[in-house]
Amino acid sequence: MTAPTTPGASPPAGAATFAALAEALSLRALADVAAGTVSPTTFAELTEHVRRSSRSGALRRLCDGFDLTPPEEALLALLFAAGTREPVARAAADAVASTGGVPGEGVPLWLACRAIAGLGPEALAADRPLVRFDVVDVDPRAPRIESRLTLDPAVLDRLLGHTARDPLVVAHLHELPVPGEPRTADGLRLGLVGALSAAASRPGLPPLVLAPGATAAEVGAALHALGLLPWRLAVADLPDDAGERARLASRWTRDAALDGAALVLDGPGSDIDGRSASVAAFVDRVIGHVVMTGKQPPSGLSRAVRVIPLVPDDPVAARARWATALGTERATRVGRGLGRVSGQFRLDPETIRTAVARAADGIDAAPDEATATACLWHAAARALDPAPLPGVTLLEAAYDWDDIVLPPATEAVLRRVELHVRHASQVFDDWGFAARTGGRGSWRGRGVAVLFAGPSGTGKTMAAEVLASALDLRVMAIDLSQVISKWVGETSKNIAAAFEQAERSGAMMVWNEGDAVWGVRGGVGNATDRHVNAEVGDLLQRIETFSGFTVVTTNLRHAIDPAFLRRFRFVVDFPLPSRDERVRLWRSAFPAATPTVPLDPDLDALAALPLTGGSIRNVALGAAFLAAGTGSPVDRDMIEAELAEELRKQNLPVPHVAWRDR
Repeated sequence: MTAPTTPGASPPAGAATFAALAEALSLRALADVAAGTVSPTTFAELTEHVRRSSRSGALRRLCDGFDLTPPEEALLALLFAAGTREPVARAAADAVASTGGVPGEGVPLWLACRAIAGLGPEALAADRPLVRFDVVDVDPRAPRIESRLTLDPAVLDRLLGHTARDPLVVAHLHELPVPGEPRTADGLRLGLVGALSAAASRPGLPPLVLAPGATAAEVGAALHALGLLPWRLAVADLPDDAGERARLASRWTRDAALDGAALVLDGPGSDIDGRSASVAAFVDRVIGHVVMTGKQPPSGLSRAVRVIPLVPDDPVAARARWATALGTERATRVGRGLGRVSGQFRLDPETIRTAVARAADGIDAAPDEATATACLWHAAARALDPAPLPGVTLLEAAYDWDDIVLPPATEAVLRRVELHVRHASQVFDDWGFAARTGGRGSWRGRGVAVLFAGPSGTGKTMAAEVLASALDLRVMAIDLSQVISKWVGETSKNIAAAFEQAERSGAMMVWNEGDAVWGVRGGVGNATDRHVNAEVGDLLQRIETFSGFTVVTTNLRHAIDPAFLRRFRFVVDFPLPSRDERVRLWRSAFPAATPTVPLDPDLDALAALPLTGGSIRNVALGAAFLAAGTGSPVDRDMIEAELAEELRKQNLPVPHVAWRDR
């Protein structure tokens, strides 16, 4: 189609090309400037065309990816037309001459500001996308308003339909081909869908997506399946010079926006060692999707981290990996228990082999399937030695059912929780419930999330350990004071890392005082509020899709966001103990080896005091230390002294103990 060449001509309608529209609108705007007309052009027709036309995909991606304003989009069109269409170049020169300007290459910023409605010098600030990502070349020697502007040659070539890459990008990165392993990439693709969808729904930089255990080729296949063009950068190929790293980040970001590309940062094993700060600085400068291989992200990142499960999202494939590691004879001995183990512990092949080696003798000597399964389960639960995380402690449970005193109703619910974790594989896989909760071949819907609510000292944390002990799982205790951060995005990053570690190790997560992070979301008064609410929303999604066992404890059930309450399969109330329960607590407060005066006659008097189980344990422990210090058995005076101390801690009056013979 032949574009009009006369000033003031109307732009072509219908299926006009971007080039024709850019030329027509630029000629109109420049003619108005030359004529002294004070009515800058809005270029609204071109903006609408770019959004509708599939033929302007690179420009549309660039505008959307950098969130360019309409005046900035119009500037790109003007510079494109001035660099590719002779009539526009001549019209720009005539407009400069008619206003007393000095002829030269490019379009002066002052001329562009006169021609385009809403455009100002701030569009070329160093932190704005046009300059930060080398989209527009600016003469640094002239005052900004006098600067001559041109499109960067790489951008101009791309808008003309050429696929020439920036030389700096080509020197360090290469495009990943589609590998012939679609099944291997399926789990990654599902994980990336969730990660990229979450990124699109929240403000700021999208999170760095960590794909531990995956190869760059597998990540590339998953990105290809999502319609993204993957390019690989090895950590070892990252420039040593900070200035060159910054330029590479800017040029890559620009090319990725033009092409709809994603960066695969290949950093397995020790490649990051000693370069963590450089890698973090580079990743933080890239605007767009970054997927990283390896087990740990670089330290010092400002952007959040989203971790994809280490193994593909496929229970059938997980069971097959365990069966292969066990071998035919041992897999037969474990039998149906293989599904239980593979469903609970999402381990990589190397760690699976470690677990099998540790359990081998026990499996070989096991008299039945249940014993063989228990041997493998115990080894799998302790095979992973995860890296330290802020606020996360992995420990063995210290209590069992004989150690806890609970109301019958509370204990009954806890027994049901144990059944849901113990028999998940049988119900979901063998009995077909997976198809109704998340689809076959998926972990979705299998997680057991439980809320323990009740006053302090009523046994919530102890009950969590009892369940872990009954299920032979380790406890992953979360210290919220270290997980929650005032820095935007840091809380989500810490929480994501904790969930990923729990998913791999199969440990039971215990979040004490969950209302501190899962409390009611507030109104949006500023940018920080938006980020806080976004972090809570991200956490809600994580708990809903988590396939493991999570316990959240709270003293304030009413403070939990109702939207989060719906994510729990069980809500267990821990009331203050009744008098009969306090008798049982006092009877078991002192271990058998502790020397005490006979206390049975006094149990009713002690149980009359409205204490929680935690307070009773504190009193017993304190009295034992008093006895050890005096070299005599625990007696009433020692118990009274510790009772007074415990109640003073709680700001409560010290009642009279009605000992039986006083």
